[in-house]
Amino acid sequence: MQLTPLIRLCLGSFLVAVVLVSGSDGQHRRGYPTPPAAAASDSPTSPEPKSSLRRLDSVTMEREANEMAALASSIPGDVAQLKKGLLPSDTFDKLKRIEKLSKQLRGQMRP
Repeated sequence: MQLTPLIRLCLGSFLVAVVLVSGSDGQHRRGYPTPPAAAASDSPTSPEPKSSLRRLDSVTMEREANEMAALASSIPGDVAQLKKGLLPSDTFDKLKRIEKLSKQLRGQMRP
């Protein structure tokens, strides 16, 4: 049985198509890859409860607020001395400390 050139061409095209289609099957992904395991942390195994952390923060905030209030109450006396021509040397340090305490308190109050 002899094959005509047209049948040979169709048969050859079919075989090439089968090889190409079957060869591309390995490139399909079946689902997403699994993520790696979490890294081991050096933190203690039982973290402190949030209520105690919040309580400690409130104690720190209260202490800083009291310090800031004490510093702020001393500033009017320094301004009064400034009117007389005297500038206390620690006035700028007090003002810088008030700014620092204010920033810390603002940061702790934000959720």
